[in-house]
Amino acid sequence: MDHKSFINSLIFEYVNASEVERAFQLELEGFPPEEAFTLERYTYIQKAAPTLLLGAYLSDSSSTSSSKLLIGFIMATLADAPKFTKESMSYHNPFGKTVCIHTVCVDKLYQRRGVALYMLKEYIKRLKNESQNKDVDSKYERIALISHKHLIPLYQKAGFILKGESEIVYGNEQWLDFEFQANWTNYLLCLVN
Repeated sequence: MDHKSFINSLIFEYVNASEVERAFQLELEGFPPEEAFTLERYTYIQKAAPTLLLGAYLSDSSSTSSSKLLIGFIMATLADAPKFTKESMSYHNPFGKTVCIHTVCVDKLYQRRGVALYMLKEYIKRLKNESQNKDVDSKYERIALISHKHLIPLYQKAGFILKGESEIVYGNEQWLDFEFQANWTNYLLCLVN
């Protein structure tokens, strides 16, 4: 299957409770142990913020049933702070205006095929749609995340702006702060690039 056909075959759905363990396993395989969340944390976020846990799925054509395989996901919570903080990593504030992305994870078998970028664009598009359907006081103002240096190009392609070194110490490497300003009217330009 060529790249375009592969990307177009992806199905995006919110991760349900029965798929939380699969998401957790993907993180364990893709992140150093000191950076991975616990299964309990995944379960909490799926219950507290189900529309902030989006999965990328491949249809299992080898199966006689119409099953699908979770190959990647993005997990986030809401916070009051204008940037990603240690506190925002600990709980979900349903009234927060900052979407704090904790994890962007793709199964090792499907990495370097554009899945993460396509997932981020779909995620931002869904946040835009959700935000536009809310009253003024509930709209998302920004999306924040922290990342390692080697992922700068990915997040910049998705429309995020590098803000500098993060104050957060998590694991053994230096983290960088990224932000996506929720200027939804200009977002279509980002999707085209």
